[in-house]
Amino acid sequence: MQMIDTETKRRWIKRGITAIVVLAALIAASYFVFRLLDSGRLNPIALLIPAAVLFIAIPMVRANFFPTRRDLETEYAFHERRLEKAIEDQVIGTLGREAWLEIFKAPGHYREAAAENLQKLLAREATQNDPHLHSALLLVLARFFEKTGNPEAALPSLTAALEIAPRHFIARMHLAGTYEWIGADEKALEHYQKLLDHPQELSVAMRKLVAAKIKHIRSA
Repeated sequence: MQMIDTETKRRWIKRGITAIVVLAALIAASYFVFRLLDSGRLNPIALLIPAAVLFIAIPMVRANFFPTRRDLETEYAFHERRLEKAIEDQVIGTLGREAWLEIFKAPGHYREAAAENLQKLLAREATQNDPHLHSALLLVLARFFEKTGNPEAALPSLTAALEIAPRHFIARMHLAGTYEWIGADEKALEHYQKLLDHPQELSVAMRKLVAAKIKHIRSA
């Protein structure tokens, strides 16, 4: 608990310093513009350019330094959608569209026999000889179990996928989240923490999201 309090204080100190710097810069810029306008050396129309820059920059600064939980989850959802599309393209490109239609009856909607069909696809020689495809199908299988409310069944597939690609961000997030789902908080913490072992591989927002999940479990 003391470590959490220290991290919280450090974060608020950083935010306070950033806010002071931004406020000071805005005051200085406002004073400078006022002096120029007062002297008649600045055309008011020229203010449209810095105004446009500020209009673009302020949301970027807020998202990077003061992101809300919604900002973090929005970026994570983007990574999820991008991965789903990449997996679809990979499966169709290697095994054919028929294979994909054995899993999904419509975009995002699994067939009832999706688990059995996925097991058959996983057993194919083409899958066994392609680690990336193998890992992708394991993630699809794990997602099927998650969507059907069977988190325990998703664990072996997620674990196997990470054995193939240990630094797979989405797979590790799903494994940690599944452990959290079933109440295995220590295992969840272990996997969330592993994501922070290589922070350079994550965006600022994703590091913050993982840190928030760790904090949530520890505070609970």
